[in-house]
Formats: sequence, structure tokens, C-alpha cells
Amino acid sequence: MTRSEKTPDTTRRGFLSVAAASITEAAGAGLALQGGESVGDPDLVVSLWRDWLTAHRMASDACRRQQKLETDMLRELGSVPRVEIVFPEDDGFIWAYTIDEIRRLLPNPEQGDTRWAAIAELSARQADWDAVDIHIGYSEAKKAEAETADIEDGLSEALWSTLPRSFAGLAAKLHCVLEMEDPGSGLQEAPWPQLRAILADLVRIAALGD
Repeated sequence: MTRSEKTPDTTRRGFLSVAAASITEAAGAGLALQGGESVGDPDLVVSLWRDWLTAHRMASDACRRQQKLETDMLRELGSVPRVEIVFPEDDGFIWAYTIDEIRRLLPNPEQGDTRWAAIAELSARQADWDAVDIHIGYSEAKKAEAETADIEDGLSEALWSTLPRSFAGLAAKLHCVLEMEDPGSGLQEAPWPQLRAILADLVRIAALGD
């Protein structure tokens, strides 16, 4: 796609990626040198942001994988394990997802046969779910998503508790907000266009060497 062929949507989707690359480049250009070797980022926020961005991308990938596998599970099985509890008096019903819910919805002695039939049906559906789960690895993917999300959250807290020392650091913090809250750069109501404009200004100033 040439520059003239780029659409506004394409430009918006690429904005945060371009900003991230520019922050990294600007911060790299500002590294202090001592004895001919780099002594690290002059702004700790930028270093934390780099770690957060890596974790964020890993968490996003893990989330997409978990969602795909969940879709595969539901396509094969139709739904998560559940049973329909019917109320004859009004022809209504409610879904029960656990044995405890079945017992709560069917508590009376005279409902014993219905209760045990529902428990047996739910147990069979859970067994089918577990078998498919083992085959495609859905639970492992869900666990990996939770673990990467925890790492991302911890790094974002560290990022936000650290004071920036440069325009690159300020840009990094704002980039984090936009990446988390408006990843497609598509929100047009205030303050999102204004925040994207501020990020572009900070990136431009950081590129000039703070």
C-alpha cells in the first residue's frame, strides 16, 4: 500500500505502533555513554515501559489464543456445561451450571429423581467438556492468559509509580494509557483525539533530544 492509498482507519491502527517505535528510538538516541559503553536508559520509566510493552503484547497474544480455543470449544460442544431446570408451574426454566445450583433449584424430596437426572446430565456434559479441553488445550491457554495479564498489571503499576525524567518517559506513560484504553486508535470523542495529538507532540519533542 502506497502512502496515497492509506486509509484513515489504516493510519489510526498504525499510530500506536509507530509511536512505540519512535519512543524506543528517541530513548535509544539519548543513552548516556561512559567509557564507550551504554550505562542504560536515563529515564527508568522508558525501561519499565519497554518491559510493560513486551508483557502487553504477550498478554494480547495469549488472550487471542484463549478466545480462539474457547470459540472452538463452543463450536464443538454448543455451550459450556449446563443443564436446563424446568419449572412446570409456569413453563419457565433456568440454566444450572453447577451441582450446587441444581440442588438449590430442586431442593424438595419429591424432586429427587429430577435432581439426580440433572446432576447426571451435567456431569456427562462436564466430562465431554474436559475431554475436548484436554485435546485442544483450552484450560492451559486460559491459565497462560491469566499469568501474562498479572505480569502486565504488575509492570503497569511500576510504570505509573515511577516519575518520568524526559519527554520520552512522558510519551511512554501516555502511550501505555492509549494502548490499554484505545488500542485501535478509533475513539473519536473527547479526550481521545486530543490525547493522541499530545502523544504525537511528545514523541516529536523527544526525537529532538528532550
